[in-house]
Amino acid sequence: MKKSIILALLIVVVVTGWLLSGVWRSSDPHSVNQETGSGASASAEQVEAALPRVRVRSVESERVPQEIILLGTTEAKRKVRLRAQTVGVVKKVLVARGQFVRQGEVLVKLAADDRPARLRQAKALLDQRQTEFEAATSLSKKNLRSQIALSEANALLNAAKAGLERIRVDMDRTEIRAPFDGFVDQRFVELGDYMKVGEPIVTILDLSTIVVAGDVSEHNVSKIKPGLSGRAVLVDKRELEGQITYVARSSSASTRTFRVELEVPNPSYAVAEGITAKISLSVGETVAHRLSPALLTLSDEGVMGIKVINAENVVEFLSVTLVADTPEGTWLGGLPEQLELISVGHEFVKQGQKVTAVRE
Repeated sequence: MKKSIILALLIVVVVTGWLLSGVWRSSDPHSVNQETGSGASASAEQVEAALPRVRVRSVESERVPQEIILLGTTEAKRKVRLRAQTVGVVKKVLVARGQFVRQGEVLVKLAADDRPARLRQAKALLDQRQTEFEAATSLSKKNLRSQIALSEANALLNAAKAGLERIRVDMDRTEIRAPFDGFVDQRFVELGDYMKVGEPIVTILDLSTIVVAGDVSEHNVSKIKPGLSGRAVLVDKRELEGQITYVARSSSASTRTFRVELEVPNPSYAVAEGITAKISLSVGETVAHRLSPALLTLSDEGVMGIKVINAENVVEFLSVTLVADTPEGTWLGGLPEQLELISVGHEFVKQGQKVTAVRE
């Protein structure tokens, strides 16, 4: 009986001591602060560990030549569609499509029909009028013919001269000649066709000089002037050097762009019409960053740009403008002189999101 009482008392003493030790520990302000601080530190580390990790690097701008890039096509310097200027049946076709012709070369002949007869008639009438006028002049000097009669004879003479010239011009128009050196691009007639005035016969292209035409935006048109040197690269990688000869003063109503023409010598006629080309125009220097195209991304609004972080490691989106595209990289403008670029992981973070930055 005594042993059990003693054992019970010991248990009560031990439990009471354990409870009292907990109260004293809780009442110790120093111990409380230590526990709170260690908990906060652990919480901050957990939050940072949960943030997305991205790789960043510092990038500084450089001064680079500014180029305006346009897409265009090649065109012949001159292109003319020859049309019939008189009526007649096609008697001879002397050229084929794609053939090179010289200035003044006969391309198509129309039948003369009764034109030679009308020419002889006009010449005979002119001879008659000339004789009548000379007789009237002689009689007028002897006061045997009035001045009015002399004027009438002179008028008839001039009318005969005009008639003769008219038939000669009409006969010349039966031969359709090349207005300049070039290539027959299209032929619209065949032997035996009856031509009326205004109907097309052939199309001639002058390829001695090629015009590479493109459209420039209203933001850049003021930077381009006639005489500016430029380069055009064709789809087959051929490069052409030339000068701007024309900048439109009125924009297209549908696209709000301005036509620009770059003239390039083509003495060997190697460049044809209608080839797609990229036009590069150097318009001075600008400040830009050279970055890989893989770093470009699109905002929710469809704007092209890059992602960077600010001093608080928060992601920001910066829109860019294309300055130049070279084999070494893409030069982008419209950015601060120095920035912290997200080089790895930009696809997985959003604007305004806090991240953990890891330096390259």
